[in-house]
Amino acid sequence: MPSHDEGCVAEIREALTERVNLDGGWGYYAGHASRIEPTCWALLGLRASSLDDTTAVPPAAELFRAWQREDGLLVEPHLQHENRPNVAFNALAAWLLVQRPELRAHVSLAKLVDGVTCARGIRLPESTVNRQDDALQGWAWIDSTFSWVEPTCWALLALKAAAAIFPVVETRINEGERLLIDRCCDSGGWNYGNSNMLGRTLRPYVPTTAVALLAMKERKGEACVERSLSFLKENRFAEPSAMALGLTILALRAFGETVADVKEMLVAQWRRTEFLDNAHLMGLALYSLG
Repeated sequence: MPSHDEGCVAEIREALTERVNLDGGWGYYAGHASRIEPTCWALLGLRASSLDDTTAVPPAAELFRAWQREDGLLVEPHLQHENRPNVAFNALAAWLLVQRPELRAHVSLAKLVDGVTCARGIRLPESTVNRQDDALQGWAWIDSTFSWVEPTCWALLALKAAAAIFPVVETRINEGERLLIDRCCDSGGWNYGNSNMLGRTLRPYVPTTAVALLAMKERKGEACVERSLSFLKENRFAEPSAMALGLTILALRAFGETVADVKEMLVAQWRRTEFLDNAHLMGLALYSLG
């Protein structure tokens, strides 16, 4: 890793460790309550940058236990009254727990994966205005709503990773992949929800395309995957945010593409903005640079 990358990694690592809460988790910003998404990315990033002890059980393990409900899904205490877990963040947590077994000391990964598996976007009647298969049920952001690209991607990543540990429901993986193929934009890449609306073609975005490619890496050779990989390579600098650049690095690396120039832009973004002090973005950047 080039020296400027190493210096950036050390700076981000220090910034993250200074922002950890007493309960072992991270809020999006310093002093804010611990949340699932920034905590997951911080733990992924710190492991990738080899900061924390791989044999010790971190305080966050107890935090995940406190967040887990009987149905296996995680809900932050201050959101318990809403009783509607964020499915994408639960899938991200499952993906993390597969990679960090020491965090599973007090939480059931099997129940979490089962909870994610059972979450479904609602089935809609055949559309008269959009060109897509609305019978397909991927994953929604929250229950009783329709399927979106990002929650479907994170659920696929979680289930595919968990399959290395215990059996998962292959039919859910297959349907999620079919939904992503169905929703792929004509030019390649993915929008947040649909590829078209009211007769108009919608544009793809870099972050959604990157995470969809991560979720579909086993389907390399599929026409929509190849088109989307070309789109991401051509547009890798089009959205120069920490999130877009970090996810782009992960996706391109998963497909064996070079990422040095994207890493350079991510480092420059840190030097310029320090990611606006956002712990979620710091963790994602650490994970991608590591």
